[in-house]
Amino acid sequence: MSVVKTVRLESPFQHADEVQPTLSPDRIRCARETAGLSKVQLAESLGVTTRTIANYEEDGAPSSKGYALAEVLGVRPSFFSVLPDEPPIEDLSSEQVWFRSLRKSTVKQRKSAVGHGRNALLFFRWITDHFKLPEDDLPIEDGISATPVECAMVLRGDWGFGENPLPSLLSLAESHGIRVFSMPDVGREVDAFSFVFDNVPYIAVDMSKTPERRRFDIAHEIGHLVMHATSLTESERRLRDVEKEAHEFAANLLMPERRFKSVVPAHASLDQILSAKRYFGVAAMAVAYRAHALGRLTDWEYRSVCSALSARGYRSGEPKGIKPETSQVFEFIVRSNRDKGISTNTIAEETGLSSKELHGLSFGNLMAVTGGNNSVSVDGNEFARPQLKLHVNKRMTN
Repeated sequence: MSVVKTVRLESPFQHADEVQPTLSPDRIRCARETAGLSKVQLAESLGVTTRTIANYEEDGAPSSKGYALAEVLGVRPSFFSVLPDEPPIEDLSSEQVWFRSLRKSTVKQRKSAVGHGRNALLFFRWITDHFKLPEDDLPIEDGISATPVECAMVLRGDWGFGENPLPSLLSLAESHGIRVFSMPDVGREVDAFSFVFDNVPYIAVDMSKTPERRRFDIAHEIGHLVMHATSLTESERRLRDVEKEAHEFAANLLMPERRFKSVVPAHASLDQILSAKRYFGVAAMAVAYRAHALGRLTDWEYRSVCSALSARGYRSGEPKGIKPETSQVFEFIVRSNRDKGISTNTIAEETGLSSKELHGLSFGNLMAVTGGNNSVSVDGNEFARPQLKLHVNKRMTN
């Protein structure tokens, strides 16, 4: 009887129990761009080579690197693990975003701003999983061929305000389905921006500005959403002065011509300009610019008014300005979460975002959520999604 000796060759493939789960390469890149770091800077912070970071962003990183990456990039380790129902945030790019000050900002600043926009997508996914927000009803398709003035007046009519001063524009936007969030600081050069993702409109607001200028920024971004978000080709973007169009839309949305002329007389005095500022809830300089554009001030009068306003501090601020507009969405979420015992830490873990980022995206509201047992249920009871009903005060309060 012959004995056959078998030799077991080593497999070139890893055994199943040796395979390490990897972290999402797209999420690593997104977090790095949001943090404003280059591959070289991230490599230095982690004590690895630049090639290693490139590999992480191409093929993913070992799960054992999650905590180190999270600490450097300012996210939770769970950020790098993508759940099946989460939005593909990496699909949001700079080309899809309308920036208020495109020429003033750097590529690095724009990438960081877009990164915060991606984080807002994750945050709002968590919100819509737990709350029922108003549906978007912007007449986006109507803005394809209409002028900025026509678009602004159509929207005013749809919203039921005619030519009357608009109330809180932040709450008004939220009540019509626009997802509005505050923008963590990425530099003064990035004022505000907007985009449409999965057919839902979003606006980022710069909280370093005065309340009056934030109102104008929101109106400006609504103009982009109505006139440009879905209707412009790349060639049309280059040919048309879209920023000028959005500016004209905002001026007419906040200060419709006929009502403006009834409030601001020809050769308006400085006191009349300031009175109109309070009436429309806009910056004094915006009123002066509008008065000049509509022939209420001559060139010389416009320069004189601007000089007088600058001397009173209106170029850099708004003395005795209006109260800051607040987000009804985030205030409602804070109250509801507090009642249910849901903490900021719970939201941070489920979204992968840091508490600091949630604070920055929520107009500072999320830090007010305290207590909780890190669970979305209390006493074992699951909660149905509360329906958020927004009530907009149609009386302008200064």
